[in-house]
Amino acid sequence: MDKERTLKDIQLNISKGNTLLVSEQVKELANCFSDDPFTLLTCSSLLKVIGDEKGAADIAGSIPDKVTDGNELEVAKGLRGLWYPAEAEKLLSRIEENDEVIRERMRVLFFMTRYDDAASLYERLSAPMSEDSAVMIDILTAKKDHGRAIKMAEGLLAGTSENLNVQKSYIGALAAAGMTKEAERYVKNNMKTSRSSSNANALASCYMWIMGKSTSAGAFASKAVKADPSNTIAMEILAYCMIEKRKIQEAKIIAGAINEKEPGNPAVVRILEMCRSPK
Repeated sequence: MDKERTLKDIQLNISKGNTLLVSEQVKELANCFSDDPFTLLTCSSLLKVIGDEKGAADIAGSIPDKVTDGNELEVAKGLRGLWYPAEAEKLLSRIEENDEVIRERMRVLFFMTRYDDAASLYERLSAPMSEDSAVMIDILTAKKDHGRAIKMAEGLLAGTSENLNVQKSYIGALAAAGMTKEAERYVKNNMKTSRSSSNANALASCYMWIMGKSTSAGAFASKAVKADPSNTIAMEILAYCMIEKRKIQEAKIIAGAINEKEPGNPAVVRILEMCRSPK
């Protein structure tokens, strides 16, 4: 089987809405390349796109046993991106620990709602990055340890005020703690200092979405994407707003654009899940 030609045919059939044919083609491709974990990741992703969750899960479940050449970390990242954290954790448990492995396991365990285990991994990082700290704030928020989450975020923002991931986690922590006025004040102050920046508008879109104000969230997200077409946080919020308006195809296009910019970004699966069951 010519893999590249088959993938082009599959994409064409997806665009035409031929989901039954796509499912058959993808499963045949998976059978032909059953020992190639990266092809299997692609197959699982394609089945998710057409809504064949069982087929996608069956293929994903077979992947860990196929990885024997030192690609455990990269394959695990792919599985996490597809929202198969248990399969990713199975791979990660086989790798010698370093910061890159630790941060990936932390994200995987967070997805699995194993918050205490995820938090303990953060403490083992020798050099935490801002993105790691943002995840830790989200973990603390999920644990309802709001005071510690807010304190950690404020400490980080004192030195990295422009980090959008930390800012997003901060307003999420404030909102979860019932401190919505404080979150609003922070967002407004941020807009005053950098009204035209993509990140400021993206943060405002996140806050508006949290508050249930989808029209305003969409407006700010649009401004953010216009200022910086690579702002995936704003793109995700924009996709959510499209789904709320029942513009499902537009949201799927945004999900595809996010995946092109950041392959394996979990936002892609979140958007596709919402597309399948819009409110």
